[in-house]
Amino acid sequence: MRLAHAAPMIARGMPLSQVAAELGYASQSAFSAMFRKTFGQSPSTFFAPKKN
Repeated sequence: MRLAHAAPMIARGMPLSQVAAELGYASQSAFSAMFRKTFGQSPSTFFAPKKN
């Protein structure tokens, strides 16, 4: 549920530290660790523009 709420914020370019705080994480690194555990990559990599 938290990731569903986080995805649009990250996609709009909101800083990860702000996303983490809004979702109740103690730090950006705690949020990023949870994201990486779930998706197998960091939020920055996951939302990076894809090369054709």
